[in-house]
Amino acid sequence: MAKTIHALLVEDNRIEARSTQHSLAAKKEASIEVEWVDQLGLALERLEQGGIDVILLDLNLPDSRGLETFTRLYDRFPDVPVIILTGEHDESIGVTAVENGASDYLVKQQLEGGMLPKIVQFTVARNKAQVERITKELVKAPARVLTFLGAKGGVGTTTTALNVAVAIAERGKSVILAELKPTFGGIAFSCQTEPTSNLGRLLDLPASEIGEHEVASVLCQGPANLRILFGASGEIRSELDADQVEKIVKALSQLADFVILDLPGWPTIASSTATCLSHYVTLVTLREPLAIRCGQAAVKQMKAWGVKSPLIGAVIVGQSNVPLSMELSAVRSLIDCPILRLIPPSAAACYKAYIDRVPLVLAQPDNEASEAYLEIAEVLTDERGVRAEGY
Repeated sequence: MAKTIHALLVEDNRIEARSTQHSLAAKKEASIEVEWVDQLGLALERLEQGGIDVILLDLNLPDSRGLETFTRLYDRFPDVPVIILTGEHDESIGVTAVENGASDYLVKQQLEGGMLPKIVQFTVARNKAQVERITKELVKAPARVLTFLGAKGGVGTTTTALNVAVAIAERGKSVILAELKPTFGGIAFSCQTEPTSNLGRLLDLPASEIGEHEVASVLCQGPANLRILFGASGEIRSELDADQVEKIVKALSQLADFVILDLPGWPTIASSTATCLSHYVTLVTLREPLAIRCGQAAVKQMKAWGVKSPLIGAVIVGQSNVPLSMELSAVRSLIDCPILRLIPPSAAACYKAYIDRVPLVLAQPDNEASEAYLEIAEVLTDERGVRAEGY
């Protein structure tokens, strides 16, 4: 059974009002209920109560005339579609009203048979479709938050986060790379850039004042259309406040398809809050005993924070000056999480990329380490879930 359409007829001519009511009631299957008022003021009062699907509006009323009648109504209730009812000599005003937001205009003398109910039905259906489309666009799904956390300092967390972020951006996604650190981080050094803004500006604000606008204002442009939130610099700062971190991460998630978080290699309030807001956490470590033991402790710490086991994986970074003394089976059992990928040693290639001021995946996409970063990006953006095949 079709949903009943509730129409408000605003018409001061009693004869024309009755004619319009009769036209709308004649087509029974249309199921249109009509309420009639003869003044704009009364129409506004009725609309305040809600429940009206469409308005049929005569522009010349005792308390308002011409285009102003539509404007006053539309300014108050822009979401209710309006069909302008005009006389033949007022047709140009009807056109102007449509240009200013009215759904349609009808010349009273030209209405025939069952035309009016069909127009009303079509107007309501079209307005509903437009509202649903706009709502879907406004209610954007939040970004996928991917966190990179170092087992300890110096294991290559920032290099991994930067290259994976660029690799995802190269796949046509909107990506933000954020250093949630109270100190100047390594991303600026990796890109050899002087940030025009950084996290410090957000840390000067109370959490209640941190929103999308404030966060967007401190993002800097990076390579491959990547946007970057650089770590705080300048004065020495204490650890990030949990409420600030939550507001920052949630704001970032509304500004991109993917948010990549680069966290420090030591337990912090920021790390605890950010990992619990993440869709996946990647532990970055080296294939040597001390780094693996630190990674083991980091995984236990994350689980204690509440991060579920399936949401944690590891990336093992190879370094030419570190002996590969540990078997992968031993590494996996110690850190107690899947190994996503191994990144081959690439000191010379990374140094050249640094000199060229271009991330490795852009400077040398055919390099073995670049291919590993690209594979990590593919794994982490797979909608079917993270897979650690082959490791």
